[in-house]
Amino acid sequence: MSKQGQSACLRTARSSRCRAGVVLGLLLSLVVTVGSGCSLVVMAGKMFLGNPRLASEFTMATGVRLGDAEETVVVIARVPSYLSGDLATLESDLITGVTDRLIRESIKATEADEVIDWIDERGTSDDVEGAARKFETDYIVHIELEEFENREENTSSLHRGRARGTVRAYKVELVGEKRVPRVIFDREFQTKHPRQQPVLVGEVTQTAFARRHLEQLCGDLARKFHDHLPGAGI
Repeated sequence: MSKQGQSACLRTARSSRCRAGVVLGLLLSLVVTVGSGCSLVVMAGKMFLGNPRLASEFTMATGVRLGDAEETVVVIARVPSYLSGDLATLESDLITGVTDRLIRESIKATEADEVIDWIDERGTSDDVEGAARKFETDYIVHIELEEFENREENTSSLHRGRARGTVRAYKVELVGEKRVPRVIFDREFQTKHPRQQPVLVGEVTQTAFARRHLEQLCGDLARKFHDHLPGAGI
């Protein structure tokens, strides 16, 4: 056989081995994918479209996706004073934390400072009708916090955050010349921090732990109103 013929044979052999390697790789991917319980369609979707985001509880309940709309949101909260032992500014921090997260998700939320200034002027934060009159907004998110504890039950040596309450959303409608809020979303919530194991008291100060607990709570509440990746917050 000539040298040209030998070279052609070598190229053909290498090409065949390359194709065989590609096929073997695809087969291995298929085995791994099937074995892990994932769908090839989902995997392909992630490759071309990125990780799919889940619709928020608010969107599932109302059909409204706030991030896609020009409609605006105001966040207010009611936090009884006896819950603010670990964080003196718990109410305003809760409003700020949830509002900032909505804004980061391209939701048109009224800046928290403006809302908090209005609350300070009135001396009350539990006035949905007042918020509807004050702010030219389409929706009001009202958080009612009933529990915010940072010690594990029945022991003084462990930190464990527990939060409980209700979050409601109101659609503000114009009735004649009056702006009237109507409840369209109502959910109770109950969370704990950390998700798994409590933290030894000596590892972190009470205030620092309470701050971390609040950060998690704000994230949990905000996700009820914006799309998010599967498993977010876990």
